[in-house]
Amino acid sequence: MINKVLGTIGSQLLGAVLNLCILMISSKQLGTEGLGTISLILLAVTMVQMVNNFVGGSALVYLIPRFDVFQLLIPSYIWAFATAFICTFILNLLHLIPHEYYYHVMLLSLIQSLSSINLSLLLGKEKVRQYNIINVIQIILMISILSILIFYFEKKNVMSYIIALYVSWGFSMLMGFILSLRLFTYSSFKNIREVLRNILRYGTYLQLANIVQLFNYRLPYYFLETFIGRSAVGIYSAGVQLSEGLWITGKSMSVVQYSKLSNMEDREYSKRLTLVFGKVSFLITLFLLIILILIPQSVFSYLFGKDFHELPVVIISLASGILFFSLTFSLSSYFSGIGKPYHNSIAAAIGFVFTVSLGLILIPRYKLAGAGITASVVYLSMLVYQLFFFLKISGAKAKEMLLTTADIGLFITELKNLLKKY
Repeated sequence: MINKVLGTIGSQLLGAVLNLCILMISSKQLGTEGLGTISLILLAVTMVQMVNNFVGGSALVYLIPRFDVFQLLIPSYIWAFATAFICTFILNLLHLIPHEYYYHVMLLSLIQSLSSINLSLLLGKEKVRQYNIINVIQIILMISILSILIFYFEKKNVMSYIIALYVSWGFSMLMGFILSLRLFTYSSFKNIREVLRNILRYGTYLQLANIVQLFNYRLPYYFLETFIGRSAVGIYSAGVQLSEGLWITGKSMSVVQYSKLSNMEDREYSKRLTLVFGKVSFLITLFLLIILILIPQSVFSYLFGKDFHELPVVIISLASGILFFSLTFSLSSYFSGIGKPYHNSIAAAIGFVFTVSLGLILIPRYKLAGAGITASVVYLSMLVYQLFFFLKISGAKAKEMLLTTADIGLFITELKNLLKKY
């Protein structure tokens, strides 16, 4: 277990460092407006993938140990093609895509959706190491291609970023497909109706939470573009990426936790794992957050460009929310892993109410700070709901939320066991 956690944290850490480099390159070479355009393109791709994941997303991680893999993947692949074309068309009609990049969003959405299906299969089979390797190589390709296009060919435009996405995401899709072929064999379509019913039932619960949560994460982008302008989107997205990068521990642990809990029925172990992961994630996020807040404004201007001098405003206004949300990764994985993902949907819906109501009030008045404050309140509201029902369902006591010597001992023991293998 700890081996997978450390491997995932290591790959996520490397990815976070490389993503920071990509952010610095993009911000300095493309400016606030260019970064704002890229953020809207990536948001559109993510929205398409959210719809795709009703059938072919992380719900597969839970379903793969329980159903025939072939019968799960074929509907997922078909759904990926349908959603890529239909959803992109709808988003374009709603003017939620920079119009000149419509076809790129469509193709990138398809590539990313197919890649998501393959990676979900690897997690469902607990192939965490292969999952991590693909993600690391993908981000290395991304920064390499982007750097070559910008610094060698001097193509300092949004298309350079898009080409880098094609190459890196295309690699992830191809490698995931090759590895997936080894994990399933052809079978009949017998009982396919039952399989599809379970895909839609579980996928709907899970994706409703993810879709609503996506709006909680990114709806302020559209508010900022509407009330202030695309440059504000670029500045805010940079601050969001920096702040959300502090979730590296929580995200890494949740990947392993979800994969593990989806393959077991021991509720007591599920509770212990959730508590330990949540507490460790919170403390590490707090430590990293303090460091990020203490970085002077001049450093941000030097690293990202003088147009990004308001980054500290975004980071400080987001700080409390980033800390609150570091606990929800383990809680969300707990609910999904035990087959109760609807609690994540309800929590996200509660957050969405605050996103819309506060966003429309605070963003026009307080601009970037208003967007950050809105996000912080949203994350706190979600944590309160999830924490209440975690304690109720798991039987955990409130005092168990405090870090104990037993928790530390558990991690030390697992680390010692790991070191003995080498």
